[in-house]
Amino acid sequence: MNYSKKIIVFIKLMTFSLCIFCCACDSDTLEMTTKENYEVAHLPDGSVVYLNHNSTIRHAKEFNPRVIELKGEAFFIVQPDGSEFLVTTEFGDIEVLGTEFNVKTTVNQVEVDVKNGLVALKTAYNNSEIKKGAKAVYKEGEKTVRQLKSNEEFKKWTQSLKREFKKLGKDIKPVLKNVGKEFKKVGKEIGDEFKK
Repeated sequence: MNYSKKIIVFIKLMTFSLCIFCCACDSDTLEMTTKENYEVAHLPDGSVVYLNHNSTIRHAKEFNPRVIELKGEAFFIVQPDGSEFLVTTEFGDIEVLGTEFNVKTTVNQVEVDVKNGLVALKTAYNNSEIKKGAKAVYKEGEKTVRQLKSNEEFKKWTQSLKREFKKLGKDIKPVLKNVGKEFKKVGKEIGDEFKK
């Protein structure tokens, strides 16, 4: 294999590996969108977001302040760091300091289901605190937030996500192992060419 072909193979491998782990972004913001797939986003502060199907999150690259815009459904595991963490939706904002909760937006409402901790749902009409084991539902145009006992509906899709990622992990391991081997091989060959 000549030198130029080695570089092309190396660039293709780099592009393949970046495609596996990247998300869409512009100069100041990062965005992740799902269609009929799940995604996991690791935020700069160490928080984790699990995205359900047909959902989008968007936040500033610097993630300071900790504000994330959500359309669709996502489960959040927020790392406490003493600063506010805010999830914005078109129907209201959810404010937390450190907790685990699910947010689901539909055409005319937002649902917040708290697994651990305490969050505040702020709408145009009021602020409501939601505790562990509770679910709050706000419908567009209503002046109140209904609070219910959590039915942990989010567990259905988060379990599916975990199974899918576990399967994907098993399926993708050999590919990534081979990519790693090829990186080393091509990198060594390119290094040897530069020495000559």
